[in-house]
Amino acid sequence: MRRKSRFEVVALVLLAFALPVKPDEKLAYSVAKNDHSIESVCVGVNAGIHPHPDPALCYVFITCTFEQSTAYQCAEGFVFDRAMLRCIPGDRDQCPERTEPDWDQFCSGVSYAFYAHPAVCWEFVFCSLGNANRYSCPMGEIWSQREGACLPGNWDTCELLELELSCQNRSDGVLPHPTDCTSFLECNNGQTTISECSRGEVFDQTLERCVAGNTETCVRADNVCRDRADGTVLAHPNECDLFMLCQGGQEVANPCPSGEILNVQAQFCVPGNADTCRFHPVETMCQNASVGAIYPHPNSCTQFVSCITSQGVTTFCPAGQIFHAPSGSCRVGNTNTCELIVDVCEGQADFSVLEHPSICSLFIWCQGGTVTVQPCPNGEILRPDAQFCVPGNQLTCEFDPIDRMCVGQIDSVSFPHPTECAQFVACFRGETLVQTCPKGSVYHASTRSCVPGNDDTCERFDSICSGRLDGIIPHPTTCNAFVYCTSGQAVFEQCGPGTIFKQGLSGCVVGNTETCTEAKTICTDHADHTLVGHPSECNLIVVCMMQQPTLRSCPAGEIFNSTTLLCIPGDLNTCQVHPVETMCRNREYGAVYPHPSDCTQFVRCAGEQPNVQVCPAGHVLHHSSMSCRPGDTNTCEVMENVCQNQTDGVILQHPSLCGHFVWCEGGAITINPCPVGEILRPDVQFCVPGNLTTCEYAPIDRMCLGQADHIRFPHPTECSSFVACQGQNGVVQSCPAGSVYSAKARSCMPGNEATCERFENICFGRPESMIAHPNTCTAYIHCSSNLAVYQQCAPGTVFEPSLGGCVVGNTATCTRNDGMCVGQSDGSILTHPNECDLYILCVSQQAAPLRCPPGEILNEQAQICAPGNVTSCQFNPVETMCHNKVNNAIYPHPNDCSRFVQCSDGQGIVKDCPPGEILHGSTRTCRPGNTATCQFLDGVCQGRPDGWVIEHQSLCGHFIQCQQGVASVHSCPGGEILRPDAQLCVPGNPTSCVFDPVEQMCMGRPDGRVYPHPNNCTQYLRCQNSQPTLETCRPGTIFRATTQSCVAGNGDTCTFLDYSCAGRPDGVIPHPEGCALFLLCTSGTTAAFRCPEGEILHPEFLVCAAGNADDCSLAPVTTEPPIISVCEGRPDGNYTHPLLCYMFIHCTNGATEIRSCPKDQIFVGAIRGCAPGNQESCIPL
Repeated sequence: MRRKSRFEVVALVLLAFALPVKPDEKLAYSVAKNDHSIESVCVGVNAGIHPHPDPALCYVFITCTFEQSTAYQCAEGFVFDRAMLRCIPGDRDQCPERTEPDWDQFCSGVSYAFYAHPAVCWEFVFCSLGNANRYSCPMGEIWSQREGACLPGNWDTCELLELELSCQNRSDGVLPHPTDCTSFLECNNGQTTISECSRGEVFDQTLERCVAGNTETCVRADNVCRDRADGTVLAHPNECDLFMLCQGGQEVANPCPSGEILNVQAQFCVPGNADTCRFHPVETMCQNASVGAIYPHPNSCTQFVSCITSQGVTTFCPAGQIFHAPSGSCRVGNTNTCELIVDVCEGQADFSVLEHPSICSLFIWCQGGTVTVQPCPNGEILRPDAQFCVPGNQLTCEFDPIDRMCVGQIDSVSFPHPTECAQFVACFRGETLVQTCPKGSVYHASTRSCVPGNDDTCERFDSICSGRLDGIIPHPTTCNAFVYCTSGQAVFEQCGPGTIFKQGLSGCVVGNTETCTEAKTICTDHADHTLVGHPSECNLIVVCMMQQPTLRSCPAGEIFNSTTLLCIPGDLNTCQVHPVETMCRNREYGAVYPHPSDCTQFVRCAGEQPNVQVCPAGHVLHHSSMSCRPGDTNTCEVMENVCQNQTDGVILQHPSLCGHFVWCEGGAITINPCPVGEILRPDVQFCVPGNLTTCEYAPIDRMCLGQADHIRFPHPTECSSFVACQGQNGVVQSCPAGSVYSAKARSCMPGNEATCERFENICFGRPESMIAHPNTCTAYIHCSSNLAVYQQCAPGTVFEPSLGGCVVGNTATCTRNDGMCVGQSDGSILTHPNECDLYILCVSQQAAPLRCPPGEILNEQAQICAPGNVTSCQFNPVETMCHNKVNNAIYPHPNDCSRFVQCSDGQGIVKDCPPGEILHGSTRTCRPGNTATCQFLDGVCQGRPDGWVIEHQSLCGHFIQCQQGVASVHSCPGGEILRPDAQLCVPGNPTSCVFDPVEQMCMGRPDGRVYPHPNNCTQYLRCQNSQPTLETCRPGTIFRATTQSCVAGNGDTCTFLDYSCAGRPDGVIPHPEGCALFLLCTSGTTAAFRCPEGEILHPEFLVCAAGNADDCSLAPVTTEPPIISVCEGRPDGNYTHPLLCYMFIHCTNGATEIRSCPKDQIFVGAIRGCAPGNQESCIPL
């Protein structure tokens, strides 16, 4: 058979795991037609992966499939790793460089020749008829130009391995072959002979011989036969038609017969394909096999194939057996794991039954150490712990439930219980009867009887008496039995009921049969005939005689009641008393028994019918007298001597009935009931409305149902409160602070409401005065004629002894808070020092504490009371804020001053104030305010002109506009924010409050929209096609955003000057921006102008004159200042003369004409004409 490449067997594994990092992507690599360098890579290789022989192509790899080579390349960014045989991330530019000859040109004039590659020793070029053909030598060989062939050589050193010279100057012996581990060199007289190992062996240099090993990886099969028996057959590491036979702990490779491969599980060679290592199917298994040959089945160890002529006949092994190929026979084995069962019966007693490892309907029978397989009866499976077959499902191996175990079974057949070894199932008429072995014994299935054993561990005591003398010994596991040994045989004896075995006495004594404790002291200090309950058996009575216990049994069907000291009908297994319905069965007529669960009742038997009779309320059955007496109906204890030394008329609490009380009279006890629907309030010795079953006091809203008006009851829990009935409604009224309610007197009396102590003598011997209350600072006591009158301070005030009155203060710490309203305006609302349902109203700088409506606390920020918890001072959540509130009631939102809650049908509806406004508590309306600080902005418009725009302090996308001193909030257009200095909204981000840059200000804006320049007040932007156009105001003016026009203004300070002429007479005034500018006042309006070039405003005559605008210096003055042309750019009309009030300037089409008023008239700018006036003083008449 042809020797395989060392990559052959693992081909599929390598191809699956060693391909490029992306296994689902193969990138083909194109090889030139004349490049034969990869062809020799796969010579002799059926499957494998190799790097490209050219190191410069470090990203190309070769796959071999049955000696055919295919080139692939790694994905971009990957290179092929020669060690890992897979693509890994790498840079192709880092591949080794080589100088590649131009082989086409080199071979162009050559008809036939071989040439070595100048840089790669394992490559060569074959020039044929001018064509260049490249080749690579096989792995482990390099090109020899001298020999014109590929010879063994080292690819790293490019040195030829001259094997014929390997033995020169060496002693005789063997050497490893340098490139082939399945060969070796023999040296004899300096001559070299190449020898091959047997198939399946590799040369071991240490042992200097061939040993079994993997011929692909060259790894020897080391120590695989260590500790294995001779003749053991193991699989060869890589040749499936070979096997390793263990002899003396050594591995020896042996071939299977021709056409066969090793079946590892069967340890036998069977027909198969040595190339694919697959077994032949049964149909072709016997072709070319000798007649009568027997092979293991290829897929099942419970079958084998017999060859009859060329046909294979499949035969099954008997149940529970598997085919043993070496012997050609079936043997006992595990049909799941195909393992033989060989030594399981060694050391086992004859007739031992063992579990079959894979088939529950079979069992292993041991006899003389031999293993045989036996079947259970039909419909039964082995119960291993019982070594017995029991009814069960042979497919699922589940035992039948008890109720089906006897289906189809004959009478008297018994089976072990499925789970309890001390029980067994007896069959009778197809029904199952569960029966229990005596304590201290277990059921033995083989003998179908109970035998001595531990019923907890199921251990049998077969040899407990072996080697013992005759006598009594304790039972190993139970104390209420003992073992009597006679002639080595064990006889089991049971102690009497309620007794346990005591070894020292060799007999049984009274004791706890569960804990095995002797009841030594159960009768200590007890008088004769005292009855005591048995410590573990409830149907037994311990009768004490001379302080020693004796046992007496209750009548059949009765158990001892330790409380009543009587036997009463009950279950001796559960120790539970029988219910009343069955208590009188089989009992004498007239028999009386305590009620099984209620000591206030007893049962009298009338035949088998029970007659339950009830003791009077508050009474229990007295057992010895069988009569009813006052007692605790919960503990069943009789009440005795509770009224001794008590005064007549004293009321005591009944221990178990709150609707009754104990009345003492002459030391005798009488049980009396409270009025219907009432229970005793012990602390006040008074009956009050309540639930007789739960002993809970009636809630206040139900205390007065059915009661007459003006009836009073003490409060259920507060001694300082009482409930007054009015119209069958309970009205809780509180005693003044520092007083408590007296139920008997039905009035409030001085006292400590915390301890309920009454201060009956606090004013005794005192003069008439106001004194502090001993326990509270919110009240005081007025002593008058030795009587105490309790007075309450006003809410939120504390008593000040030095003043003899109450003042505002902290009612928790009793600290005064003086001067709270000093400096506060009238109507100011302040928080109370400690009570959140109070607030301080300042009037004339005096503090007046007032209380919020019930269920409300002060919202300081909104200065209004809102629903809240008076105890925790937390506002109610929105969900419950409007419970019990009128519709349309408005409250501030508990967390957001820009929102409010409006009530509708008990539900709170959250509403938002308009943007920039917050809720004003007292008016219940939204007003302009800072939504961040919750401060109102009411006064910001005082003294401001109408239309004045002010920046909103928390919303830059909104602004405040003033009208008649009132502020209102307005929103900027979308995508704009207020420019405060310009009093105009401009493009910007309302969230970040950042202005848009100039180049973006007109994006999406309509044509003609005008905005002030963000940095220069003398310029503005006009939008056209979403692009800004920069325009400049004329000199002396700046842009006013509100009017969208240029008006008189200082371009340096950006200060508007259009109101500079208000209240001034017509004329010229200097412009603050420069001396080349001036302001012209006309009828109170202001206009800015610039002097002609080379002129400045004359500071004295206020006319333009020659001068230097840079330093404001005048040129020499002429005799009469010129009149400038003020009409340039002005509409036609009359205008004020800059110097003379009786003259005026008339403008016509920009031309200037100086005109004079008539005598005794002056020019008045308001009417644009002349009117009577003094031409010297310029005062109108």
